[in-house]
Amino acid sequence: MLIHCLTQKLSPVILLASFRRVSRALAAVTPRLGIAAFALTVLSLAACSTPSPPKPAMVPIGANGNYGYAEVMLEPDRYQVSYLTPRLRVSNSRSDRDADIVAAKAKARDLALWRAAQLGREKAFSSLKVVDEHTDTDVNTNVQRSYQPGFYGYGSYGYGGHRRYPGGFGPVPWFPGDYPYDYYGPGDYYERTTSSMRVNSRLEVKFFKTSADQAQSIEAVIGDMAKKYDQATYP
Repeated sequence: MLIHCLTQKLSPVILLASFRRVSRALAAVTPRLGIAAFALTVLSLAACSTPSPPKPAMVPIGANGNYGYAEVMLEPDRYQVSYLTPRLRVSNSRSDRDADIVAAKAKARDLALWRAAQLGREKAFSSLKVVDEHTDTDVNTNVQRSYQPGFYGYGSYGYGGHRRYPGGFGPVPWFPGDYPYDYYGPGDYYERTTSSMRVNSRLEVKFFKTSADQAQSIEAVIGDMAKKYDQATYP
């Protein structure tokens, strides 16, 4: 009888203590569940999204977008031929980005030279010579910051504090190209940095009916460029 009475008296206290333990457990687990849900959402979107197929690179400007080749006649045997690339994603690393720029410049120049050779063939010339050339490179770096409120307004895991994710976008360290920003207090601040570039290569070319000093064979240029860039595409 005494035990039954004590149990009835202590039941509210026991229930309150249990509720507090459950609340603390949920406070610790809920952010982790949010992180897991976020990761699953990212994976689902990546699996469901269908990227557009790549497009041929060797096209007149505007045919497949804001990139391609163009030409201007300066004289009957002299043309300016240019190639403008689309805006391309490049690495945030300085050394890797420099390598990407060098490769993109070389490709743009080759595509401009290929178009010049095609133009020379259309005009019944047999050789060409590049008498002047210029290449412009536009590199753009974009930084985006976002804010995620903390659990119950108290920051990470409901207790406030400071957290840093050194390799990725917030709590997903493998997300590419993202660099987090430290946060203090209620909520998380994340930082995402992306870099892109665009290359414009312009060649001034003189054509010849016969071979000339330091001139290249038009048929040889077309053959070499076709082997190298026949399947070249851009995203």
